[in-house]
Amino acid sequence: MSFLTVSFLLNLKKFASRQALWLGLILLPMTLIAGSIFANTEGTLITVNAGVFYNPLHPFEVSIFEALEGNVSDNPFINFIAYDNLNELVADVRQGRIECGYILNPNIENALYGELADIVTLITSPRTVAAPILNDIVTAAILDAAVQNITLNGLEVIFGESEELSRFVAWQFEAYSQMDIFMTPYFVGETGDIYMEVPNILEITSIRIFHGLIGLTILILSLFCTPLFIEERHYGLKAALSACRKLGLYELSLWASAMTVMSVVGLSGLITMYIFTPHLLAPAFKSITALLSYTAVCTIFLAAASRFLKTAGFIQSFSIFIVILNILFGGILLDLSELSPQFGQLQRLFPLYWYINAVIY
Repeated sequence: MSFLTVSFLLNLKKFASRQALWLGLILLPMTLIAGSIFANTEGTLITVNAGVFYNPLHPFEVSIFEALEGNVSDNPFINFIAYDNLNELVADVRQGRIECGYILNPNIENALYGELADIVTLITSPRTVAAPILNDIVTAAILDAAVQNITLNGLEVIFGESEELSRFVAWQFEAYSQMDIFMTPYFVGETGDIYMEVPNILEITSIRIFHGLIGLTILILSLFCTPLFIEERHYGLKAALSACRKLGLYELSLWASAMTVMSVVGLSGLITMYIFTPHLLAPAFKSITALLSYTAVCTIFLAAASRFLKTAGFIQSFSIFIVILNILFGGILLDLSELSPQFGQLQRLFPLYWYINAVIY
């Protein structure tokens, strides 16, 4: 056998001797199988509940609540609950049963004339964190319920009141509603592709978490295995290989063996997803290409660390920190660019982010 083949097989044996590898091969599929139980259910584990106190006998207030229900009908994470008792709403907010509460004030009809100041009272508690998102939804619902009246009142200021104008505005809004041209959803991915439908947020989150688990497993295995190859340099391996001019071949075999092992672990995760959650997978070529690219980057870091780091202390000291950073900035839960442009630029430094986004867009 050639030196490259022998070195490749010996390095494979070293990987096989690590308990972390076998734990990864066992725990990753088991975790994905357990996650598939929730990914295949119609409900969601996390729901943000908000209360709305309004008068069910007031047509405009009823239309606002109906608009709220319509705005969140495709969002499994948010639920608006009707209250007819103000004290009960305040108590539920205080005790954490609901995220926050909205009270439609007596002057809510001012919204029909485009006056939006002081028409809703927001009730929060120290536990409230999602109010900014919910506020936007409530504002959208109020505008949705009032936009036809706002338009009619604005035109009447210019042309005066008339039955003909009222019928014209009503007809136009009905036509727009039937044609659904007020808002046509387009989703633009990082590759520039445009999709007519916005992806389901629950499905996108599931894709991120499942592929994030695969990516984190590969990363953790590489971190666990790197000290082994750093420490063996202390026994004169580097000097001996350099003397016989075989160091380059050895490092190539190390990268190839690490690539093989990590790819097997990653493929075990993809196969598990194919069996239990196939709807979360991208096309086969895209999934495998993204996985192999990510694995290649991780193993390059492993090979580089084993060559240039003199001790394993750095890897051993900062492994947990590296994993935590990848959890925060790797895009496992969401794309941080949606929260902050600065965070969006920072997460581009993490290979896990590119892997996850490659299988989504």
